[in-house]
Amino acid sequence: MKRNKNSTACKFKIGSNIRKWRNIKDIKQKDLAFALQISEAAVSNIENDVSNITVGQLEEISIALNISIEQLLSDPQDKFRIHPASAYAINEEDDQRALDKELINAIISSMEKKDQQLQVIMQHFLHAMALLMQEEKLIFNSSKQVTSRA
Repeated sequence: MKRNKNSTACKFKIGSNIRKWRNIKDIKQKDLAFALQISEAAVSNIENDVSNITVGQLEEISIALNISIEQLLSDPQDKFRIHPASAYAINEEDDQRALDKELINAIISSMEKKDQQLQVIMQHFLHAMALLMQEEKLIFNSSKQVTSRA
């Protein structure tokens, strides 16, 4: 939270929190923009604290990200930091376990998505190699000799 020097009003800097929660939920900026029916640039301005955000927008973002407004007002990294076990009561330990599980699931989901992307890249690479080999075979067969390709 930042206090304006010219008035007593306080301004929350929640844009980075929104970005972090969006990334944890594995939602692209364009998908959030579509859900909010605003432009990607508008989402970027919100996340960079360029635009002021209304309570209505805050509520819409929390719905789109499937988290509470209170969570948007807090840094998700604070939720996932490991604290000494002695600092927890039993129910706080359960809360921390739930948050740890959510973080682990988000990481696993992100890794699975990257794995799928790598598989697609490899398929494209293998397809391109097969086409090149087929082309080489055609050149070899048509000239009855091996030609060098630079």
